[in-house]
Amino acid sequence: MADIKNYQKEKEKRANMAYSQPDESKEISYRDRIRQYKRNRFYRVLMVGVVVLLIGVVAYVGYQNFTYESYDEVESIAINNVSGATMQRLGNCVLTYSKDGAHLNNEKGQIVWNQTYEMQSPMLATCQDVVAIADYNGRKVYVYNTEGKLGEISTTMPVKAISVSAKGMVAAVLEDGDVTWIRGYAASGDVLLDFKTTMKNYGYPISVSLSPNGILCAVSYVYMDMGAVKSSVAFYNFGEVGQNKVDNFVGGHDYADTLVPYVQFMNDHSFFAVGDDRLVFYSGSQKPENIQNVLFTEELQSVYYNEEYVGLIFLEGAGEKRLDIYDESGNLVHTHTFDIEYIDIMFENDTFIIYSDTHLYISRMNGRVKYDGLFLEPANLLVPTGKAYRYLMVTKDSIEVIKLR
Repeated sequence: MADIKNYQKEKEKRANMAYSQPDESKEISYRDRIRQYKRNRFYRVLMVGVVVLLIGVVAYVGYQNFTYESYDEVESIAINNVSGATMQRLGNCVLTYSKDGAHLNNEKGQIVWNQTYEMQSPMLATCQDVVAIADYNGRKVYVYNTEGKLGEISTTMPVKAISVSAKGMVAAVLEDGDVTWIRGYAASGDVLLDFKTTMKNYGYPISVSLSPNGILCAVSYVYMDMGAVKSSVAFYNFGEVGQNKVDNFVGGHDYADTLVPYVQFMNDHSFFAVGDDRLVFYSGSQKPENIQNVLFTEELQSVYYNEEYVGLIFLEGAGEKRLDIYDESGNLVHTHTFDIEYIDIMFENDTFIIYSDTHLYISRMNGRVKYDGLFLEPANLLVPTGKAYRYLMVTKDSIEVIKLR
């Protein structure tokens, strides 16, 4: 009996020793399993990431190469068109204006605002979603954006030209006999700055443009010198850099034997000027400098632009037109020949759009055609909605929301 008790005590003692002294081989095996689990989890996550990336690349390539064949009419909103009115895009909305007034429709066809007036020759300036409306030789300027009225400006002299910034600032060319004033207004009508020009000292201002942020103003002047027409482009800075400059003038360039009738800021740091024989690019957010000159000998038909691209239209003969597209650095990125009797040409991201009342053509800058087809009914205006290949198509009595497919 004693032997049995001694045996049980010895067994319990060994069991306690085994419990108090862990097996090192088992601990090593456990750590290996943890490391292996972490490695397996890392590889699984990596594999999932690679698969997702490949799917994304395949989807992107497919999207880039996909060609649309038709479109669906998503929605149709009836509207009342004003006889003799002109329609144009403002942001993603439809602006309609005439001698009697202007109003804005959003993409749901709702009238956002309506302004009545009496003008003989209404002229518009737009920047992003802001528009300024004035009468040539009139003394009133109305400033709106896509949400409502920003202000109303009354001038003391006849208005000859206007430009507007994305913040609602207006630059106006005002005529006072032999003196012409360049005057900057807040949308509220307050005068922010002004300076006068004369034919003797500067020439006659024929085009004006504000940068979207309202800091820079460019003016194109034309003058006669020894019987030859010459032009100059002047830059004015309304910010801190220009405060210590005479008339805020920070630079410019003269063009001999060239008429420069059109100047335009693309964005806050990129600017272009169009002459009768050249396209000139400038860059700089404070003191713009000339970076590229593009000379041409053909007769220029029209100019289109957005914040990234400038497009020039030339006649090619036999009814064909050529569209040359340049980026903001003045590099030629694409040339396209077409025979559409176009209403408008637009640039959206890396695509360009040409349309007539019956025909729609959309292509990427690399020449990949996305859509080339006919409208189901005559179109007066096409407005991108900001969503991929979804547009507002304005007809004689409706706004159609269409989506390419």
